[in-house]
Amino acid sequence: MNFGSRPLWGFVGCVMLVAFSIYARSEPEAPSESSAQPSPASVPPVDEKAVDEKAVDEETGAWLVDLDDDVDAAELRDVARQVREAVAPYDWPRGIAALGTVVSPAARIYRLRPPASEVNDIRRALARSGLAEGVERERIWRLPRIDGAALSSLATKALSTTNTWQRPKPARKKPFVPNDPYYRHQWHLDQIQMPLAWTRSQGEGATVAVVDTGVSYRDHAPYKRAPDLIRTKFVPGYDFVDGDDHPDDAHGHGTHVAGTIAQSTHNGVGVAGVAPKAAIMPVRVLDARGAGSWGSVAAGIRFAADHGAHVINLSLGGGMASATIRRAIQRARRKGVVVIAAAGNTGRGRVQYPAAHAETLAVGAVRFDEKLAFYSSFGRHLDVVAPGGDLRVDQNRDGMPDGVLQNTLVRGQLSRHDYIAYQGTSMAAPHVAGIAALLVSQGIDQPSAIEGILRRTAKPKGSEFRYGHGLVRAEAALSAAGEELAGARGAAALALCGLMLLGLHRRRRLDVSFAPTLAVGFVIAGGLAALPWRWLLSAQPIAWMTRALRLLGDTASTGIGFGDSVWGPSLSLLIGASAAVPIALTLLLLSVRRLRPIVIGISFGTAAWLGIEAAIPTLHFGSIPGFAVGPWLAANAVLCAWLGSLAATKNR
Repeated sequence: MNFGSRPLWGFVGCVMLVAFSIYARSEPEAPSESSAQPSPASVPPVDEKAVDEKAVDEETGAWLVDLDDDVDAAELRDVARQVREAVAPYDWPRGIAALGTVVSPAARIYRLRPPASEVNDIRRALARSGLAEGVERERIWRLPRIDGAALSSLATKALSTTNTWQRPKPARKKPFVPNDPYYRHQWHLDQIQMPLAWTRSQGEGATVAVVDTGVSYRDHAPYKRAPDLIRTKFVPGYDFVDGDDHPDDAHGHGTHVAGTIAQSTHNGVGVAGVAPKAAIMPVRVLDARGAGSWGSVAAGIRFAADHGAHVINLSLGGGMASATIRRAIQRARRKGVVVIAAAGNTGRGRVQYPAAHAETLAVGAVRFDEKLAFYSSFGRHLDVVAPGGDLRVDQNRDGMPDGVLQNTLVRGQLSRHDYIAYQGTSMAAPHVAGIAALLVSQGIDQPSAIEGILRRTAKPKGSEFRYGHGLVRAEAALSAAGEELAGARGAAALALCGLMLLGLHRRRRLDVSFAPTLAVGFVIAGGLAALPWRWLLSAQPIAWMTRALRLLGDTASTGIGFGDSVWGPSLSLLIGASAAVPIALTLLLLSVRRLRPIVIGISFGTAAWLGIEAAIPTLHFGSIPGFAVGPWLAANAVLCAWLGSLAATKNR
């Protein structure tokens, strides 16, 4: 061989160049909007025991064009003209139609299907216009394969078998135990402390958007409302699959998720939900096969944020990130919406999208024994874990596989429902969304605050890479929420009490010394508003009155039942959150002049606290309807203020 010959050296150089190119291509690259689809060889194999999910999501063949929200009609026509010119000499629609199909007019998202040769020209034209927030190749996210165990198929065995699992008995506090007959199969609700959390809040005033396959929320042939959603509150949603305002569920996944969040509870039917008094906003972005395009998902998130949702649940996702969806999530967060997302069912150490985005709270799944479920994705982006179930086992020995049980569609039958146990991080995420709704109901309305509480109060489970901050705990979260609100509520109550007493003093209608009266009022107003109200349930004379009524309810033949888990704490609250104490003190002590500053201060301090509670509710009264709580508190606040005014001018 003649190594001095140039042709040979040229040949060797070409071989080395080809070898280097092959080596470079073997390194996996992060997918980008403009990069080609990675080869299947770069995707790690999926555990056979885990659900079959690919890291590379299927393309729709379209491109998503996300324009600035503030684009006006003239600018829209101009950018459409630029797109049409970029596609030339191909024949292309004129006017706004040049942008393709409208995915969301409010979000200015369009689905464009240009010739492949013209894509780069269109991207350059949109970049020059300065009106496009992003352009990306659209892909499809699909739900994982869903395994389920229907209660009806196991009813004979399950309902005739004595439940051998003993629920832990909490110390000092009496839990709320719903009367739903299949609640005993819902180990997952006990796992996150729901019996205690329900005595604090049931989600009143919160709205949770279920961005999913739709929900069985109405009777409209061929669809029927899920029987155990009959008392659940719904607000208008939208169907981004069919493009109408009827987001009916043709799959079952979305109805199951909605049930976990806000199933009708304590109605003697079926099962319970985490936040039964929260409202559900059904937003359909996945079709009957459980598949949905990125454009539909982004539009659904935008719709929920723009129409009053406080919480968005995303029990969906895929292996690749969408910039359009992330912008929608970021916008929702800026509007004060907390976004909860399932981590994925790959069983691998990589959280799926959109849960992997920093703007979402990523939720993994555990089973009955609080160990990470075999299918749950995990990794550095994981925030918390929640019950997701494991249908392979019956660890609590209740005669049914340990899935998450809810009322949902029987697959393929639009008008038939059953109580079906599913497993997945899709089932874990709505538990967290429900707790977030409880926090919203308690007055915590900032996403960062809600996420912080959920992380801080989670039960540590060891490895943060596998469990994040740990297993969510509803009661602990609500307790922490009360502490965070204590300062603001206390300050507001002090200000209100001070204003009322100062007004009387300036009008010379306060017939006692101002300073001691104000001091007593401040102590009462600030103390009742700032301290955890549950501490007062053991105080006298409220506890005596409750015990007497409880004994009466347990022994009387009327069956009122003040001693059960509903009436016990609720009755104490009803007595304490009223004018009962100021009335009693006025009758007993008003004639003693030296004690009148105490009577007046307590009356106005209680009035201030009740007024703040009516404006920023933190109490749950199981004994009266939710709509009556505000008027009850306001009426008693006015009565307390009137008693204080009467006592202040007694000698006039």
